[in-house]
Amino acid sequence: MVRVKICGVRRFVEGEAALAAGADFLGFVFYRPSPRYLAPEAVRELVAALRARWPDQHWAAVGVFVNEPVAVVNEIADYCGLDYVQLHGTEPPAYCLQVRRPVIKALRLAELPGGPVSAAQFGAARLLLDSQVPGYWGGTGVRFDWEAARPYAAEALVAGGLTPDNVGEALTLLRPWGVDVSSGVERGGVKDPALIEAFLVNVRRWEQVNA
Repeated sequence: MVRVKICGVRRFVEGEAALAAGADFLGFVFYRPSPRYLAPEAVRELVAALRARWPDQHWAAVGVFVNEPVAVVNEIADYCGLDYVQLHGTEPPAYCLQVRRPVIKALRLAELPGGPVSAAQFGAARLLLDSQVPGYWGGTGVRFDWEAARPYAAEALVAGGLTPDNVGEALTLLRPWGVDVSSGVERGGVKDPALIEAFLVNVRRWEQVNA
């Protein structure tokens, strides 16, 4: 099964649309310069409300951080009740190993060594492949070289430029462990529940055809 992460959730209606359509992960951004930033107090309330609405549905809350002190990451993860921590900066393996939650480590293609790669090499439970855009750490909506990412995708989440229209193409080419979308399900910088649903529908339709 392809795992799906809807990242940059800021409102209950967005999380509701994602979980109703079968999302596996909801991402909450703690990087202050991001337009998708939410304060820890708001994330804590939102996660609690979503878990009250879907108490028996299997999904995980993911906190997205960029080069924060590890003590801050652990404190926020505990306070908000996060299941995973996604590190989207230049955090080294030794840093990742100090995080008390399972780590999803974001990497750009230029940061990947040649040859086989495992998440454990980076002190993580899972890798996430994203676009490299100067001045940005993610959420740009820019597609990267999927062909070059093929050797690494089977055990990774793939992000960067995904939309409801092209996710099937990405899945066919990459066969990834999972996909991660943020700006590709937004209109005017705000998550659109209809686009979130369309993204999930197209992922599951691809799975049915390629089962």
